Amino acid sequence: MLRMQRLAFLLMAAAAAWQLPSLTARRPTLLRAETEAALAQGRTDALIKELADTEVFNLPAKVRQETILRQVGRPQFFLRIAELCDDADEEEREKLTALADNLAKTLTVVVESAEQKIDDSSAILQEVVASCAEPDGEFLVPLSEERFSSLQKAVWTKMEAGELGEIALSTVDAWAKKAQDDGLDGMVSILRKVLQLYASRVLRFDAALAAQQLAEMMPPDAAEKVDLSGDAPALHPDYAAAADLYEELLAGDADAWPRLLSERLNGDGAVKKRNVLAIVQAQIERVVLLQENGSFSQRVSAEFLRELVQQVEKNAPASEDDAFDAAAFVREQVLGDDA
Repeated sequence: MLRMQRLAFLLMAAAAAWQLPSLTARRPTLLRAETEAALAQGRTDALIKELADTEVFNLPAKVRQETILRQVGRPQFFLRIAELCDDADEEEREKLTALADNLAKTLTVVVESAEQKIDDSSAILQEVVASCAEPDGEFLVPLSEERFSSLQKAVWTKMEAGELGEIALSTVDAWAKKAQDDGLDGMVSILRKVLQLYASRVLRFDAALAAQQLAEMMPPDAAEKVDLSGDAPALHPDYAAAADLYEELLAGDADAWPRLLSERLNGDGAVKKRNVLAIVQAQIERVVLLQENGSFSQRVSAEFLRELVQQVEKNAPASEDDAFDAAAFVREQVLGDDA
């Protein structure tokens, strides 16, 4: 038991180096908290058994799976192994002890690999951030249209090359927090733009694909969204206008959202607010909820859509048929907030 506890505490530092923050937890009632805790422990115990039964030469590949690594990389995981050892027979105790030893060695290698990836990501991000600097190397905030376009091109190019993933996003987040602590508000703004541009690329809306899917599923409101009169399904003009506005918002600087939304959601021929929110809902369901739970990509995407919804609500006229509360949907279902 003492040996297991020592292993658990020795791994705390390594776990802290790797661990990524999960989504904000809901504020549960006592009963729900107890139920969720029991379910979580059951999942942990099942994973421990699965890993204990895994051949040692297959263990590293299994542990490197991100969903498993998130659990194994927590000190509580090793403390649970220690607790299970207390009630295990000698054979099972030896098996669990061997698992802890092998996991400790594997995590050491994984952390070293992660550190290298962080160094690589840092170099990439330095290049990305430098793209919006002025010719003299200074950063002027707010960014000019030219500097924003340069940053946008840099972010999207790195994404297409597969160089901006979870580790890069976590590095941006860490840099932003450090810049905020140091009072570097201008750099905080630029780093947030990097996250905004990442989300805008992930959350693109394919109008042709949406029309095809609506035609295949034919939900109750399909008649309002899809036109089947042509050779191929197409979005209804009102819904297509909302899709165009959504894409325009994604293509530009978020600082320009209030002006653009105010112009397009009001007056003659205004885009309908409920159609814009319907597209946001579709993107939540198609993109955000399909991303790994707790990942930086999911959080960045969700935060982007929540801010967009808030701006839509703020700049659009009130409407009786706006029954869908997209902001609440993002807040409750994705970000885990009740209030």
